[in-house]
Amino acid sequence: MPVSSVKPDKALSVAWDISSEKQPDAYESYRATIADIYEVSGVADQGRTGFRSQTTAWRFGATAFARGRSVAQTLSRSPMEIRRSGIDQISIIVNLTDTAGDCDGRQTVAKAGSVQFRDLARPSASRVETIDTINLVTPRTSVPSWLLGRKVHGLVLPSASPGGRLVASHLKTLADVAGDLTEEEGVAAVEATFVIAERFLGQTGPVAPVHLESIHRTIRQRAMQMFDARAADPTLNVNEVALSIGVSRSALYRAFGDMGGVQTYVLHRRLDRAFADLRVSGGGRLVDIADIAARYGFGTRSRFDRAFRDRFGFPPTEVAPVGFVGRGAPLAANEEGYLDGAAHDVVVDWLRRGEAA
Repeated sequence: MPVSSVKPDKALSVAWDISSEKQPDAYESYRATIADIYEVSGVADQGRTGFRSQTTAWRFGATAFARGRSVAQTLSRSPMEIRRSGIDQISIIVNLTDTAGDCDGRQTVAKAGSVQFRDLARPSASRVETIDTINLVTPRTSVPSWLLGRKVHGLVLPSASPGGRLVASHLKTLADVAGDLTEEEGVAAVEATFVIAERFLGQTGPVAPVHLESIHRTIRQRAMQMFDARAADPTLNVNEVALSIGVSRSALYRAFGDMGGVQTYVLHRRLDRAFADLRVSGGGRLVDIADIAARYGFGTRSRFDRAFRDRFGFPPTEVAPVGFVGRGAPLAANEEGYLDGAAHDVVVDWLRRGEAA
């Protein structure tokens, strides 16, 4: 089985989903391949039972970006790992669970949802009860000098801070869409991470259009998650959405400027979802259209019918059913492209090659 995959026009990626129940040597594979990055200890039962590691990583230029989950453990990066790895990178981590540790004498507490910066050329240790992280690892040479000058190792942007919320939202969005991005798009998104961070760390400067679009994409994605979750809630307003995702009201409006504005974008999103529900429920002639209208926040059937016709050019009653309804059987692991062992070493090789380039 190949250790990585390349889709047409998509960034290089690698993925694994291993467990001690399926692979008796899963923990050994995990420890061996991650050894150049971290020494692993404190895993219950030495990983013989209950161990699991699930990771997908992408390469965007010289940067590795990963979404990973695993069990409780301690991760240490000593001078030995630093020398052996031969990499000189800065790591930006979104901690989706609480993490506590030491970054070369700097005590760190990173609550769930916070953003933490690590200098991989300096020692560190952390204990996590569950690994659930998004991790961006980029060469020191790609990191803005102003950030390096802030003693970046162990720096934490709290989840309650506007900067922490927006950087975390940007990286969460990147994790959601990474599999559909070209390498060029991924590189722009990585660079935009630093553009966002500098706005909350005392730096200002011009924003390139490609980076601005990546920021706007993040804002739109996070805003639409709120709109989707509360599609039928008439009390949801722009101010609440802006506050939740850590941007100003004007920034939210700008992000939707090319989409016809916030209200138009939200309306179209709700109508698109209503259309999909009509199709999978058997078509517009077999469904209680008023129920679907109410589900997506339309107060009356007539208002929904009018908006639907304006959007699609025909009434909801003419929506045809989808040809096949059902999710089908889940794909087998190897068909999904998962490896039968951990492959952190592949990611380390990306970093090494990226730095040499």
